[in-house]
Amino acid sequence: MPKRKPEQLGERKRVGGWMGSPNSIASVLRGRVPLQDQRKCARCRCVAMRGLKYCRMHAGRWAKRSDGPGYAERRLLCRLERAGLLPLELLALPVWRDIRGFPAALRSPVRLALVQAWDKQYSDPLHWAAVQRQAIDLAKQPGGYPTQVPWYENA
Repeated sequence: MPKRKPEQLGERKRVGGWMGSPNSIASVLRGRVPLQDQRKCARCRCVAMRGLKYCRMHAGRWAKRSDGPGYAERRLLCRLERAGLLPLELLALPVWRDIRGFPAALRSPVRLALVQAWDKQYSDPLHWAAVQRQAIDLAKQPGGYPTQVPWYENA
């Protein structure tokens, strides 16, 4: 049986016996730079990105979401969904699904009004009916288009 060459397996020649694979974690940790010695961001002292003097936040690639009309309501709806406070019965209503394709400027205020009126559905049915009618009127308008929206808006 021929002797195997270390270069064939991606290993390097070693003097003094087996010292581990070059692909092992120990080999990776050997070339690691301690956190206190890494390059810091010039603005916040976090770890800077490679080749830059700023971190990911201050490198200019990060941008706050648009503050256009309806986006504050949309962010509030997203927070309510993450907290699990959107009632599943409301999400299953056809009126919720019918306004899915409209822009956030039109869709989000109506959906927020539906969420706020949901608790008063039995105590103040006229208010609930007015809010639901507003959503139905929006759904009947032309101009809705299919968009990629979160799952709870497609429910």
